[in-house]
Amino acid sequence: MTILNLDTVFDREKISSLIHSLEDEANNQATQLKIEELKKLIHTYISTYHDLKYALDQSTTITVTDKNGVITYVDNHFCTLSNYERSELIGRNHRMLKSAHHEEAFFQEMWETILSGKVWYGDVCNRNKHGETFWLKTTIVPLLDESDKPHSFIAFRTDITESKRMEGQLIDAMKNDFRRTVNAMVNLIFKVEVDQEGEYYFTLFEGKLAHELGLTTEKVQGRKLKEIFAPEKVAFLKDKYERAFNNQEINYKHKYNGKHIYTTLSPIMEQGEMIEVIGSSVDITVHEEAELRVRHMAYHDALTDLPNRRKLQLDLERALKQVNHTQGQVTVMFCDLDRFKYINDALGHKAGDQVLQTMAERLSEVIGYYGEIYRIGGDEFMIVMNHTLTVEEIRELGNDMLHSIGQPIMLMGKEFFISASIGVAQYPEGGDTPEKLIGNADIAMHYCKMNGRHGLLFYTDQMNEYYNDLVSLEGDLREAISKNELELYYQPKVDIISGQISGMEALVRWHHYEKGFIPPNKFIPLAEETGLIVQVGEWVLKEACRQNEEWMSLGYAPERVAVNVSAVELQRHDFSARVKRILEETGMPPQHLEIEITENSIMQNTEECIKTMQELKAMGISLSIDDFGTGYSSLGYLRKFPINFLKIDQSFIKDVETDPSDAEIVKAMIQLGHTFQMEVVAEGVETASILEFLEEIGCDLYQGYHYSRPLPPHEFEKMLMPKRRYEVSAPASVPSPKLEK
Repeated sequence: MTILNLDTVFDREKISSLIHSLEDEANNQATQLKIEELKKLIHTYISTYHDLKYALDQSTTITVTDKNGVITYVDNHFCTLSNYERSELIGRNHRMLKSAHHEEAFFQEMWETILSGKVWYGDVCNRNKHGETFWLKTTIVPLLDESDKPHSFIAFRTDITESKRMEGQLIDAMKNDFRRTVNAMVNLIFKVEVDQEGEYYFTLFEGKLAHELGLTTEKVQGRKLKEIFAPEKVAFLKDKYERAFNNQEINYKHKYNGKHIYTTLSPIMEQGEMIEVIGSSVDITVHEEAELRVRHMAYHDALTDLPNRRKLQLDLERALKQVNHTQGQVTVMFCDLDRFKYINDALGHKAGDQVLQTMAERLSEVIGYYGEIYRIGGDEFMIVMNHTLTVEEIRELGNDMLHSIGQPIMLMGKEFFISASIGVAQYPEGGDTPEKLIGNADIAMHYCKMNGRHGLLFYTDQMNEYYNDLVSLEGDLREAISKNELELYYQPKVDIISGQISGMEALVRWHHYEKGFIPPNKFIPLAEETGLIVQVGEWVLKEACRQNEEWMSLGYAPERVAVNVSAVELQRHDFSARVKRILEETGMPPQHLEIEITENSIMQNTEECIKTMQELKAMGISLSIDDFGTGYSSLGYLRKFPINFLKIDQSFIKDVETDPSDAEIVKAMIQLGHTFQMEVVAEGVETASILEFLEEIGCDLYQGYHYSRPLPPHEFEKMLMPKRRYEVSAPASVPSPKLEK
């Protein structure tokens, strides 16, 4: 007996074969058995068909349409789902069931597929007779004719309305969850789409930043940009959105409602088509303000708040580019405070900072709109002017600067005076690049310092050559100090009444191994500017003490040796201790040492200088004011100084015979010195007639070529007298007998 299965149930050839067999074997004894088998087969076929049909009716609908889309067959299940009678559907087009959920492109793609003879799969949303939507998972199978062209289509559909409803609920839940998540974010998330008219609009605008900006989805959704923002902002955003919709990722900064915002736009593509742009924004107000502060700090001096060297470089580059187009003028003024280091050393950096702030304010008041002031380091200021000014106008402006800087300044309750040196370089003669202009103005400023300070000089090519020599000389001086190549010459001080030597002044000299004799007025200012003066001064003091002690040990009469001390040395807090150490090292008694101090150096920090001088005096060291008359000391301060000698500068002495005013000044100085119990020394005496004049007006001592030039030790030694029977006593605190004549 043949065993049937589902494959044979639908095998029409097998059924046909059995029937033919029955016809051929009608008289065969086995006919009855075959008839019974056929009956069972047919029964099974019919039973299975009804089961399958029932199952299909419960889960799947079947419809048939012709090639024009006209319905030719529908089953009962489809009628139930659509709420239409069969008669209402047959002969009608499926368009009657459209729900407007799908776009035309959806159906166009479906028809292109099935008309090409291919099976189409998809989910279709239909609308029933009562206007309610229902979803069908659809498979459309084309039925082909002999030429493989579709003549009709069978559609198998399964109702998925409930699953779509659940899917929608899930999507809504996810959307709600997404919105809650986005709203909890500090930043802003938004979506931008574009309509058929090319207008951009938002479909999402969420996040805490959105609320802070006053813009949320409820307020902006579907609205055009011009309905939300001002025209300038609309133009700005449209440019960014256009580029994003051209598939560019865009980053930009902008400001809205008082906040600085950083935004990123990310294009979203779907099946090769741009559908929307997602944007994310973050509030960078704090960072932007911090960046502005950092930028300000990067380009401004922290102490004075003036632009710094880096800003100077940028501004000069910009100014020179502009002047190349306009044929204008750029002037650079390099202003450096004179002897500013003394204030830092003597009073500390706090006082120095106060000076710099005051000078910055004074310069700003003078320069005004003429240009920009920069502090480029230490006590150096730079002024850049883009105005066209004459040489006379620049000199006048420079003199105003010098006058303002030179006004008294109160530091720690005391009055101080500051001066400055200014170098000027102009484009193009003084340089055609920022580096050259700054460098040449610097050269002119240093040239000014080396020629007396407190002035203004314009850069010339000759200065450059001089400056190069100066730089070279600085290196040579450092080498000379390290190799002990300096030497001391000695010039005698002579008693005017007796004509005998009464002390000597040690004067440093430098014989360069290639350049020969370098005058002190050239290398001493250089040493002061470079800070080498401290090393030079200590060597001079030690060598003078050593030499004088050697002469005394050889049996010569003890004389007092005078050593010049710079303001830098005097204002060092350990100066008196250093002097004491040198005396101990050389073994020279302190009463044979005289310290000469310039008038201006003691006026820069009067109280501290008085304290140092009192310490020196207490050791038994004599003190003298050198170059008296060239400074600006007051009589009140002069009275406080523990001074033994007053030295009148040679600029007054040389013209006493020809200039009555100088003669009167010298007389007054001598009287002033005697009033304060000081012996008076005249410097630069070159003729017998001047010496005679000094003797007549009561001067005590003199120096000068009339008696002797400064001499090297071996020559000066010949002028020394054998040791007297008495020793030179310490400086007297009572008037000398000479003062009573």
